[in-house]
Amino acid sequence: MMMLESFSTGLILLLIVILPAMAIGYAISYRTIGHQAAQRRLTRTALLILLAFFVGFGLNSLGKYGSISIYFLFAAFVALWLLSWNWRKRKAGALLLDVGRFSRSKLMLWAGVLEALFAVFYTWSAISRISTGLESDTNLVEVIAQPVFFWSLAISFLSMGLSRLEFRENGICYMLSVVKWEKLTSYSWSQEKPNILTIEFKQPPYLLSTGFWSLPIPSAHRDAVRQILAEHVNN
Repeated sequence: MMMLESFSTGLILLLIVILPAMAIGYAISYRTIGHQAAQRRLTRTALLILLAFFVGFGLNSLGKYGSISIYFLFAAFVALWLLSWNWRKRKAGALLLDVGRFSRSKLMLWAGVLEALFAVFYTWSAISRISTGLESDTNLVEVIAQPVFFWSLAISFLSMGLSRLEFRENGICYMLSVVKWEKLTSYSWSQEKPNILTIEFKQPPYLLSTGFWSLPIPSAHRDAVRQILAEHVNN
């Protein structure tokens, strides 16, 4: 019962962050990449959140160790993902063009800051519980599980928010992901918003992601991006 209440509290705190972030993200996407792409992005995000909820609820139904396992599995995934980033980036080859960050990056940063505040709260709560003595049915791993999860979530959001769109010798780096040129099928520029570049993939770059990216390219970089894509993608 205690772990169920803890899971429910964590879920409510996540929704407090995620739902406003989704609304703000949709508004930003609508202005920058257009209605259709913004709607597809919102639908994908909602489906991912729904899937994460069912996975989390399923593990939580296994008892307190179900919740603990998902917290530490997520932390391990984030750690491996971030530690491998420099290696994956080097594999992408020499830098051809650094486009910079987008409005979506700022949203990620703000979400990371909010998650960091929750992480601080859970860390302070865990330290207080440990310093005053744990209850007989509570172990140390159970107490530190939530701070570990929220710090992992905060670090992942902050890292994605600080990432940049880079066109490299062997592919494109975006949001700490690398897509090789041979994985791209086509690209197009929006007629409604000429600065919006849509890139389609042979298969999604990572699990549960869409098969395309819609990227707002600054006017100063548009010609350079056109040239790079023309050289590396058979459109």
